Amino acid sequence: MLKTRVVALLLVSLLAAVPGVASAATPRELAQTRALLAIEYMKFGNMRVAMQNADQAIATDPGFQPGYLARALILMQLGVDKDADQAFQQALRIDNRNPEVNNNYGYFLCARGRYDEALQRFDQALADPFFDTPQSAMVNKALCLERMKRVEDANQLLLAALRRAPNDPTALRELTRMALDRNNVDMADFYFQRIGSEQRQNGAPELWLGVRIARLRHDAATAEHLADLLKKRFPDSPETLQLLSGN
Repeated sequence: MLKTRVVALLLVSLLAAVPGVASAATPRELAQTRALLAIEYMKFGNMRVAMQNADQAIATDPGFQPGYLARALILMQLGVDKDADQAFQQALRIDNRNPEVNNNYGYFLCARGRYDEALQRFDQALADPFFDTPQSAMVNKALCLERMKRVEDANQLLLAALRRAPNDPTALRELTRMALDRNNVDMADFYFQRIGSEQRQNGAPELWLGVRIARLRHDAATAEHLADLLKKRFPDSPETLQLLSGN
């Protein structure tokens, strides 16, 4: 899910980068198109073509920050950490205040255990008063704090994210999970029911949370129904693997 959120943030950044497409495309507009194509190909797993488009975006307009961000995200997904880090740094050299770049770089750093650096990037993103989706950086920072064993700080930051965006599905999902980890089924169900009903039925993490809640409530029929949906719709997901492992 984080991957999806990161991609969505980049798309917002790219779409905002150029005010309109003229009859004769400028290098900036051509670079934007290439970067958008790079992200679309990445979403569908065609990483080679995604990288080609990201590189063409940079070659067309070396000052176009989202081109470097697209390249960084592709390399991050490929696990080429050194080159991904370099691409993030190149993006920051163009504008080190960009909240989308700082948020995504913070996620990258946290996933690799560079926690202090990650927190600095999240704070830099949140310092921008014009950041359209500050709750995304708040959620990412909260998950990083949880990895640092600062669970209560993480929980409070997720609540703060909800105050910013009361229906943010990622914050609600993570609060549900954390409540379940504490065996607080009533609190977990409270947050879970605030997630849209369609998403509760159509996302692997949400279906798995539903299974866990139903089990704690000793509702075998609901647990079995949701488990069947999870296995059928997302057979290769980490959540299905958890289910099949007997968790």
